[in-house]
Amino acid sequence: MPNAILKGLAAAVGLLALSGTAALAEWPEKPVTFVVPYSPGGGFDSYVRAVAPEMEKALGVEVVIENIPGAGGQKGAATVYRADPDGYTIGIWNVPGLTVPQLLGRSSGYDLTDVTWIGNLATSKYALAVKSGSGFDSLDDLCGLGQPFKHSDTGPASTSSVTARIAMATIDCPILNVTGYKGSTDTIIALMRGEVDATIKPIASLLKYQDDLDILMTFETERSLENVPTSSELGYDNFANFTLRRIIGGPPGIPADIQAKLSEALMTAANSAAVQEWSTSSNRPLDPVGADEASAIMTQMMDFYSEYKDVLAEGS
Repeated sequence: MPNAILKGLAAAVGLLALSGTAALAEWPEKPVTFVVPYSPGGGFDSYVRAVAPEMEKALGVEVVIENIPGAGGQKGAATVYRADPDGYTIGIWNVPGLTVPQLLGRSSGYDLTDVTWIGNLATSKYALAVKSGSGFDSLDDLCGLGQPFKHSDTGPASTSSVTARIAMATIDCPILNVTGYKGSTDTIIALMRGEVDATIKPIASLLKYQDDLDILMTFETERSLENVPTSSELGYDNFANFTLRRIIGGPPGIPADIQAKLSEALMTAANSAAVQEWSTSSNRPLDPVGADEASAIMTQMMDFYSEYKDVLAEGS
């Protein structure tokens, strides 16, 4: 074959290789879908809507929020899990809530050990609250009713339901988990109406109604509320391990370079002035960490909650 033809073929191959590299380097080339597995207006939805505009700036493409409620968040989670692993579909995951079906061996449509974790957006600490003037001044008062105290929640797989059932079981405090409320706000309103005796919710959520509630205890090692004792102070050291994670992940198999770009965009958004201001003004705490830390968090949480499978099975 003449040398001129060989040189031409070599040049063509080189151009193809370069164009392929350029195509990979250009990710993202289209909008990224950000799935929220709950209806608009809730806590998870609020966090995503706060960071999405800043992620758009970092990625250079539109970030489209898609609410896919159903089955306690499992429908949206399964949608993300089954998506193509090209980085164009990610979602926010409710942990430990979404760990429950998997730990109990029930069909959930996803496997948390295979999810491509992108970063943790926020970590919320819990607190135990009662209605102001209820006569309950401590956890001992609730546990000493002579019958299970009524606790309001949305469903058995919600994070606060998991926390309440496990925490109270470890100290032999009888509890009746009253579920079926549409959202965390409704569970707090149910408490204020006197439908239940107490509720365990993120501290920030309870503080919005502090004029109508008494917070008896926070699930912490160090005080964040000056006049409220922590669980560690009351002798319940293990309670501080119960937290709500708002963690971001995508389908299994997202290439490492795209995972890194998504994680960097999420961290840039979470640490931006706009999102930090939103966090402060709305009293919604942030705890942004990247992909490696998020993966480690998930491993630790799966190990921790797997120790309580029997308790989870009893209430599900």
